[in-house]
Amino acid sequence: MNARWPTLIACSVILAGCAGMQNPQRANLAHCSNQLKASKAADYALVLQEGDLCLQKNTLPAKLERVIHLVQADAYSQLERYPEAVAAQEKSMQFGTPEPRAYLDLSAMYRDAGNPQKALELVQHNLDNGLGEAGKGTGFHMPTYYHLGLALTDLGQYREAAEAFSTGLQRQPDYAWAFYARGVAYDHLGNQEDAKADFTRFSKMANKKFVGEKQQAKLAEYKIVMP
Repeated sequence: MNARWPTLIACSVILAGCAGMQNPQRANLAHCSNQLKASKAADYALVLQEGDLCLQKNTLPAKLERVIHLVQADAYSQLERYPEAVAAQEKSMQFGTPEPRAYLDLSAMYRDAGNPQKALELVQHNLDNGLGEAGKGTGFHMPTYYHLGLALTDLGQYREAAEAFSTGLQRQPDYAWAFYARGVAYDHLGNQEDAKADFTRFSKMANKKFVGEKQQAKLAEYKIVMP
């Protein structure tokens, strides 16, 4: 999940609001501003501390409270406190109508928390309700099929996962991580030829600094070296 884009927008709103308030109100609302600054600095422990104080000491507009919970969820995820990330993300979704992407982010958190069945149900919710990435009726793009494939992979449904990644790649053929994920599905199916082809494409497309030890080990297993 990446909560940074709403964070930056909300930060400017909060800072503008602080300037015109009386001192006690300004001091309390400063915790909200501090949370967002800490998120920008990737200080996730401080994000949680300041976010909790922001919520405790202020009565916030719904839109702003949604953002504060969303940033809390991101911090919990970064700290690998996944059940708490799920709870914060679900709380953020109570304020207004959740965007389709919110369900995909929540799906990822449930996968991280070890509940792929719930993760699959959340992606299926978007599919059943025609909720594409930009709203209802706009069609499904890579994010929907990528999260669908990851949930299916975690559930051991590798053939269905490979089909989901393939559908996503028809819509976004330059998404390197879908090739890696489909390669994993092929690997589980014993289809080493297609797995190697996908891992090779991934190795040529992915930014090396974001490729972790797990992915490097899988590439090495197939005798693939990143350029």
